[in-house]
Amino acid sequence: MKNVPVSKHITGFIIPFFFVLVLSLTGCKEKTEDPLKYVDTFICTEGDNGQLYPGPAYPFGMVHLSPETEGDSHVGYYYEDEYIEGFSHLRIGGGGSRGKGGGILVKPGIGKFTRKINEFREKLIKESEEASVGYYKIVLESEIKAELTVSERVGFHRYTFPADAREDRYIVLELSHSYVGMLDASLNVLNANEITGMIKSLHNSGGHYHKLYFALVSDTPFKSYTSWKGPEEKGEVAYREGNNIGVWLNFPGSGKDIIQVKVGLSPVSQEQALIEARNEIPGWNFEEVREKAASAWREKLSKVEIKGGSEEFKTLLYTHLYHSYLVPNNATSSDGRYRAAQQEDSIYNTKDTAPDFVYYCTWSLWDDFRKYSLVSLLEPEITRNIARSLTDYYKHREKDRNHPIRFYWPTPNIRMEFAGAPLLDAWNKGLGDYDPEIAFAGMKEDYEHYGEYELSRQLEKAYHAYFAMRMAEILGKEDEAKKLKDAALAYRDLWCAEQKDNQGNLRGFFTPKGEPVPDVEEMETHVYEGNLWHYRWFVLHDIAGLISLRGGAEALADDLNYFFEKDFYMHLNEPDVHAPFLFNYMGKPYLTQKWARTFTTKEVTQLYHNHGVFEKPVVSRIYRADTKGYIETMDDDAGAMASWFVMSALGLFPSDPVEPVYLIGSPIFPEIVLHFDNGKDFTIIAKNVSEDNFYIQSAKLNGEDYEKPWIEYKTLMAGGTLEFVMGEKPNKEWGSDMALVPPSLSR
Repeated sequence: MKNVPVSKHITGFIIPFFFVLVLSLTGCKEKTEDPLKYVDTFICTEGDNGQLYPGPAYPFGMVHLSPETEGDSHVGYYYEDEYIEGFSHLRIGGGGSRGKGGGILVKPGIGKFTRKINEFREKLIKESEEASVGYYKIVLESEIKAELTVSERVGFHRYTFPADAREDRYIVLELSHSYVGMLDASLNVLNANEITGMIKSLHNSGGHYHKLYFALVSDTPFKSYTSWKGPEEKGEVAYREGNNIGVWLNFPGSGKDIIQVKVGLSPVSQEQALIEARNEIPGWNFEEVREKAASAWREKLSKVEIKGGSEEFKTLLYTHLYHSYLVPNNATSSDGRYRAAQQEDSIYNTKDTAPDFVYYCTWSLWDDFRKYSLVSLLEPEITRNIARSLTDYYKHREKDRNHPIRFYWPTPNIRMEFAGAPLLDAWNKGLGDYDPEIAFAGMKEDYEHYGEYELSRQLEKAYHAYFAMRMAEILGKEDEAKKLKDAALAYRDLWCAEQKDNQGNLRGFFTPKGEPVPDVEEMETHVYEGNLWHYRWFVLHDIAGLISLRGGAEALADDLNYFFEKDFYMHLNEPDVHAPFLFNYMGKPYLTQKWARTFTTKEVTQLYHNHGVFEKPVVSRIYRADTKGYIETMDDDAGAMASWFVMSALGLFPSDPVEPVYLIGSPIFPEIVLHFDNGKDFTIIAKNVSEDNFYIQSAKLNGEDYEKPWIEYKTLMAGGTLEFVMGEKPNKEWGSDMALVPPSLSR
């Protein structure tokens, strides 16, 4: 506020200073910080630390436009790389399994025709690199400045060529580039400004693939072109098809120095891709499109308002909230048409499902199924359509599991296990506007066909039975629900009460057939990407039952604390990431506060990576605001790890996302306001919070004492204030009443 004079003369009257001050203050609205200034898209881009990328995307949008550097990144980019091969339009943020995407590679340059990426690649000028929400910029060794932005279905490129380099300006469109392998592609040069085509790219060795149509539109006519197929064929041929094709566009040296290109995508057709390129971004105002992308993100991220606290932690929260919104992707054309997963030859219309239906695809649900509890909190309408989309998947997927015919996906995709979790999350929060009979049939199929070839799969199968059981209960199918409950409790048959840990302590573990094994720490012997310690806690639906198997809450809490103190916990993979919050089921929420805060903000020791033991233990914070961002080999996995940080930082975590409740952890900010779409606000206050003061001393909900170590979704959505007093020493009494523990199947 400007300095206010001691008095003001208005029509002969003297207005006292304090009155002017009151008027000034009451006329001012409190200005909130722009969350975009805290998003650093370079976090988790260096080396094998997150597998994320700096290029622009739209919230849950189809286009993910980013530079392709050399190396084996799962998203095409490593911060430390020296060369750029071009800019591609598809990837899954933080995706493991070699990544998915990398298609439709575009690169500007100065030089003569070549079809080889390793010949038209260029060194980048690292100090020129910039990125922010909805924008990326780099200057190449040729002095070409490349800038990128996006809308939902269109990538927008702006290339500024050096004025003194008039000859041999080109833009190359390379269609063999793929992280897993290109099966087929086509291109059709329509005229000197427009090219359409298709890519069909592998996902994995099992034959799954995505197929997308594209349209490249340039604001500047190219004077000539050379298309190619394979290592031999080249020439001015307008139509090409095959898995190794592309086209080299030559631009006039006497033309303008700025050439802009739009690349529209559609799962429906080339014609629709051209419509998207022309209409979703009308005209050629790059800055306007950039600002629209930023505004779309600002609207999403502003739903979490942070007041006070560490600037670094704000950067981490808003960056990882951004990362949480990269997947799934809108796979609907702007006219409402879409191709359903595993139904390549059929086109559907969203209006036949609901007037406001948006079809989403791009799933990695084994990894990120917990994330949807965050999405449902902040994005109820998107959650409604996510649930409709998963029901659509159940409706249309290939039914013959032994002889599957269709492996088609409209966008890149990873895996579908635990699809029932976000469906039930939506239903139990009043957002389940889908056919529950279809959902139940799909969940039951998931359970019945779930392979049991290792112990981890058997535990996961019980969780799948639980999904189907809950939906059977919703539908009033009592007999089905009873059978499925038995299946959901079948994890008990795997418990070996006499199993000792490797230190000789009798603890009990889940083991093959419930029989003793010689080593519980050996990696990937009996379970997927972990050991028996990591899967000891994978009974998300029935922690009360696990307590009973172990002989009581005290014994299991002792085991869990030992698990953390011995550094057995593995945060870089998903099976045990709920473990820090499980003390809330055991009457010891102070230990949840200790270990949740430890893995959110403090230095820890990690012994394990996904497939074994680190040669040297990693001692580091898990989450950092630098280009590595995560510990080595930790993938973000489609927002699974990013959303973990966000929820833990809020102090609200969904151990079992099927239940519409959040376990209370240790909030890291003095005050956070959640602005909900229903117009209500929920404020979380943590008085005296600091890196030393992370234990809850007391809590009040809307002024009344609050003793439960969990809170219901409906309570949050009603608005109000949850106020904690934080301290340096644990209050072992708060939340310790075993009559007030979170819900569980056996309770």
